[in-house]
Amino acid sequence: MHKLILAMTLAFALMVGCVRLLTVSAAVQEVDVVVSKANSAGPLSREEVRRIFMGDKSSWAGGKRITVLMLASGEPERVVVLQAVFKMNESEYAKYFLQAAFTGHVLAAPRDLASAAQMKARLAANPNAIGYLSKADVDENVRVIVRLP
Repeated sequence: MHKLILAMTLAFALMVGCVRLLTVSAAVQEVDVVVSKANSAGPLSREEVRRIFMGDKSSWAGGKRITVLMLASGEPERVVVLQAVFKMNESEYAKYFLQAAFTGHVLAAPRDLASAAQMKARLAANPNAIGYLSKADVDENVRVIVRLP
């Protein structure tokens, strides 16, 4: 009887953990690449966004320098962007920007921010910046230019 209760408790805990994992995964998969409302850039293709985030395109159509913003390592939205935009994992991303900075391919790696609130504040302060937010964090202060994945 004791083993049956233990087995049922473990099964329940596993089921709750799986449901929580599925819920987090579903919520995180909706990530939007965003710019400030003040940014006049039109809708961009995924390839254009990839070129911007990889440092291959560093200025907007009007010549203003693009500032790329990323959420800090470990944030679920960052994982989506690394997979959907960069086509890399975290270590490949770090290696790419270390090498790109060393060779002069990029002037600087994207700037890491700790939270969605910091992302929105930076986008508001710099209309030439581009970043991303979970769909739930998108508000009237930013404009979506690409939906991921």
